Amino acid sequence: MRPWLRNIGAALAVGLLLGADQPPGNLDIYFIDMQGGAATLVVTPDRESILLDSGWRGFEDRDPKRIEHVLKDVAKLDHLNHLMTTHWHADHFGGVEGLVKRVRIDQFWDRGLPDPNAPDNDKAAYPDGPKPNDPAGVAYLKASSGRRKSLKAGDTVPLKGNVSMLVLASGGQVIQTPTEPVNPLSASAPADLDVDPSDNARSLAFRIRMGQFDFLDCGDLTWNVEKALVCPVDRVGPIDLYQVTHHGLSISNHPTLLKTIAPTVTIMNNGPKKGGDAATVRRLKSIPSIQAAYQLHKNAATSADDNTDPALIANSDPAGGQFIHVHVTPDGRKFSVQFGEDGPTRTFDSR
Repeated sequence: MRPWLRNIGAALAVGLLLGADQPPGNLDIYFIDMQGGAATLVVTPDRESILLDSGWRGFEDRDPKRIEHVLKDVAKLDHLNHLMTTHWHADHFGGVEGLVKRVRIDQFWDRGLPDPNAPDNDKAAYPDGPKPNDPAGVAYLKASSGRRKSLKAGDTVPLKGNVSMLVLASGGQVIQTPTEPVNPLSASAPADLDVDPSDNARSLAFRIRMGQFDFLDCGDLTWNVEKALVCPVDRVGPIDLYQVTHHGLSISNHPTLLKTIAPTVTIMNNGPKKGGDAATVRRLKSIPSIQAAYQLHKNAATSADDNTDPALIANSDPAGGQFIHVHVTPDGRKFSVQFGEDGPTRTFDSR
C-alpha cells in the first residue's frame, strides 16, 4: 500500500474511534419573543433544528429577523431542518414570508390545509389561512411547495439520535391509547365549554422527549380538546417543561390537564397586550409541582398579583426582543432556564 493511502486510512480510523467516543450532546430550546405570536426553536444533540411556528407577518419583518438572530447568531446554525405550523392563524405562520428570504427551510409540517367549504370551518379566521388570495397563504404555499407533509395524532416526526417527537393532537383529534387506567382526576374535571369552531381547537400538539426530559407544546389548543388529552385516560404523561398554551389565554390551559401533567417549569409566550390572562396565571400558581412560571412579557393590563414573579419575566421593556433559553443535559436529568445569552440562570431536575 502506498504510504499516503496508509496515512489516510489511519486518520479515518482515528476519526471513527473519536466519533464513537464522543459524548451525547445537549438539547436546546429557545422561546423567541414574537410579541404575542409563537416561535419556539428546538435544536437537538445532532444539531437538527425544529422551529415550532414562525410568528407574525409584517412589522418590517420583526419576527423573522428575531428568529434568524437566534438561529444563526445564538444557535450557530445556517438553516432549519423542520418548520412546524401548529395551526392556521397569522400569529403562528405569518412569519414564513419573511423567514424564507433569510433562512433555508428543508421540510414543512402542518395539520393539513383547511377546507374553505367545510361546514365547521373557522369563517372568521380563515382569511389568515393559506389560500391563494391571502398574502401570507401565498407565501406559505409557495415556500412549502413540494416540501409539505401533514401530521395526524399518533404520528412521530423523524428525528436523528435520541430525541423523539410525538404528535398528541391534530385537527381536533387526540392520539389513541389504551382505555385503561382511567385518570383519577377525570371525575372532578370541569365541564366542557361550547365547541370551539376556530382553528385553535385543531392545533398540533407535540411532546418532545430526550432521556428523562419531556417538553409539551400544544400550540393554541383549547379547553375541550385539552381535556380529551387527559380524560378519561392520560395520553400525555408527566411533563418537565410546559409551553403555556395559547399565549396564556384562559380558554386554554385546562385545569385537569395542568394537574395531570404536573409540570416543573412553565414558559408563557405572551405579549404585553396579548395573553397572560389573570385566570391562567392564578391557575398556574395553584399547581404545586410548578417551581417556576416564566413569562416573556408582563401583562400590562393586569395587576402585579396577576403576573408571575418579576424575576421570571424576560422582557421589562414592552418592545421586547429577549428570548428564553432552555438547556437540557444529555441524559435529560437536568435542565436550566436562562434569559438570553448571559442572563440569570436556574437549574431544575427532571422527573
